[in-house]
Amino acid sequence: MNLSTLYLRLRYPRHTFGPGFTGPWRLRIRGAGRVSFGRDVRVRDASGRSALLTFGADARIDIGDRVEIDGAGLMSASAIVVEEDVILGPCLVVDTDFHAVGRERRRSREPVTRRPIRIGRNAWIQGKSTILKGVSVGEGAVVRWGSLVAGDVAADAVVMGNPAVAVAQP
Repeated sequence: MNLSTLYLRLRYPRHTFGPGFTGPWRLRIRGAGRVSFGRDVRVRDASGRSALLTFGADARIDIGDRVEIDGAGLMSASAIVVEEDVILGPCLVVDTDFHAVGRERRRSREPVTRRPIRIGRNAWIQGKSTILKGVSVGEGAVVRWGSLVAGDVAADAVVMGNPAVAVAQP
């Protein structure tokens, strides 16, 4: 275990770091929710500073085994599940828009919509991409650079654009 990994385990004692976890000492984990990392997860900051934020005690971020994260921002108000062998580039994954949609958003205490996100095994989310609330990215899918994903992505599909559309399908 390197010094930065030991530092992170001591700094964030209520979060779970699986065996073989490695991460930079500047990794930011904030909020009242829970973050759990599986086995052999590798977090880097080569493409920007990674941040995992939870908004509320019930919020959670679950990172599966052998996931690689480089400069990603994950913001959870309900749940974000990243399954095994996923690669997250410097992207944004957010399960709420933090305000109501429409005129009522100007009123205080208006309810916001939160829907969990799931990123399937072996998926690759490239840089500058954004995954919005309620999205399920299928196993082996690729979300290309700069995509805005507002709907589900099929397994093994390649999507790109704003809004993201399939450009290759098995």
